[in-house]
Amino acid sequence: MSTPRLPSIFWRVVATSTLLLADALIAQTTLDQVYNKSKQVTVKGMLIGSATPQPPYSVYLLISTRDAKGNVQHWAVEGDSIAELHKRGHKDDSLPMGGFMTVIGHPAKPGQQPEERMPKPIRGAIERAFDLAKQGRLIYGTEIIVADGTKVPFGAMLK
Repeated sequence: MSTPRLPSIFWRVVATSTLLLADALIAQTTLDQVYNKSKQVTVKGMLIGSATPQPPYSVYLLISTRDAKGNVQHWAVEGDSIAELHKRGHKDDSLPMGGFMTVIGHPAKPGQQPEERMPKPIRGAIERAFDLAKQGRLIYGTEIIVADGTKVPFGAMLK
C-alpha cells in the first residue's frame, strides 16, 4: 500500500481551490450582469413562501404586498445560498412564514433573464419565483428588516 506523495496532494488542493474561486467569481459576475446595483428597491409585505435549494443555488422568498390601489401583488426575492446565510448566523426560523418584513434590494436589469439562474426542475416556490422573474418582479435582496426591527443580511454577494 502506497501513500500519495506530498506534491500530488498539493496540486490537488491548488486545483480544487482554483475551481472554487472560479465558481465564486462566475456567480458574482452573473449577479452583476443580471441585477442593477445602482438602483435600490424596497418591498414591504408578508412572507408567503420560500425555497432553499442546495448550494450553490440562492434562497428565494415570496412576498405578498399591496400596491397603491390596494391590489395584491407578489414579489420574489433572491438571496445568498442557505449555506452562506448559515455562515453569517442566519437561523432557519429568522424569517417566519406569515411574518411582515421590509426587503431592500436591487432590481433585475431590463432585458436580463434572472430566471435562467434558478435551479431545475422548476416547481413549488421556485416555479412561482420563476414566473415573477419573467414578470419583472424579482429583486436581489441585500437586507431584510423583520417586524420587530431586526435586520437580517440576506444577499451579500452583490455588493
